[in-house]
Formats: sequence, structure tokens, C-alpha cells
Amino acid sequence: MAEEHATHDEVRVSDRFLLGAQWAAHRHAEHADAVPTIPSVAQVLGLATLVLEDGGTEREAIAAMLLDALGDDVPRKQIRDRFGKKVAALVLAAHPDRGTIATGRVPVDVRRWRARADAALDRAVAEEDPAALRIRAASVLQETRALVRELRRNGTLTYMRCPAPPAEHHGHLRELVAVIARRRPRTLITQELRAAAADVERLSEIETATVAWRVTHAGAA
Repeated sequence: MAEEHATHDEVRVSDRFLLGAQWAAHRHAEHADAVPTIPSVAQVLGLATLVLEDGGTEREAIAAMLLDALGDDVPRKQIRDRFGKKVAALVLAAHPDRGTIATGRVPVDVRRWRARADAALDRAVAEEDPAALRIRAASVLQETRALVRELRRNGTLTYMRCPAPPAEHHGHLRELVAVIARRRPRTLITQELRAAAADVERLSEIETATVAWRVTHAGAA
């Protein structure tokens, strides 16, 4: 019996997608680490790929690339003028309260991290736009995979860069995955996110990581 495969309509990208990739890669490079582990163009295209593989539209993929290139500030007028109101609206919807999983992206102050982590969960629960929720879920998957890569390279020392204790960080990831899985139960992003979160659990030695974290963050929590 022939194996059955899920199919998607082919996505034909326009010049606007290519412009978005170029703009996002340049913008991302401006605030990337001095020695980035992944080239900026690969980073922004990576998030767009997750969105497209999940069945997203070109507009959603463009918004995802722009989102991945931004820090805390969103140049609303520039995005609207270059890519249109609908792309700008998606970026604005998916932008707040990101960056709570991958080390190096999270706020360094534990109180700020906890506030953002709570807000990220609330947004995942309440987001009404399926496109914005898809982009947000893709961003969580990308961050979780980044955490997996760092755990493979550095082991439990990874958690020394986390503002909250490792067990708390894990608890937040579990809650976020549970919310996304409940809201998007049979999607490719959810399947991949569950697998990535399982890798985080498998690669983490929480007791050892907690000891290392306490030495680095004495008095933080």
C-alpha cells in the first residue's frame, strides 16, 4: 500500500517576500551577537519556513521574518509602508512578550522574565487570529530548538544564562507547549514543538543545573 502524505497548495512567493527576507536579514544582523551561531539570513528564513510548512501564507511568512528581525521596538510606519497594513498588523499581534525560552533572548532580570512569561501564556490562550497564533507558535518552536542546540553544546551550563531557576524555566516551557498543543492540536508546528520540548527534558540535568544556576544567581530568587 502506498504511503499517504499530507499535501499543501504550492506557495508562490513574490518579490515582496524576497524584499522582506533582505530587510529582515539586514535588521537582524544589526543586533545579533558579535559571533552569531546562525547567520541572520538563515535565522529569519528559518522562522518563515516553519510558518510555510505549517500551511501559512506568504503574508504570514513575511510577517514572521520581520518579527524575527526585531528587538523590543517595532518600526510600525516603516513596516506598513514597505509591506502593507496586513503584514504590519500580524507583526504587531505576534511581537509582544516573546523571547521567554531560548537563553540569550530572555530578559536578564528575573522579575521581568516572570512578567513576560506570564504574559506570553496569556497571549497564547487569548489570541483570536489564527495567523498570529501560528507565527507565535513558530517562534516558540524556533526558540525551543535553539535551547536544544545550546544544551547539546554546553550541557547544564546553559542554564547559567537563564534569569529564573532551571525548574521554573522548564515549567514555563511545559505550560506554553500545553497551551499551543491544546489550541493547535494537529498541526506540524505542534508536533515539532512537542518533540523539541521532549529533547529539552532529555538533555537537561535539573539538579546539576540548579546548583550551577544558584552559584551564578545568588540572591536572585
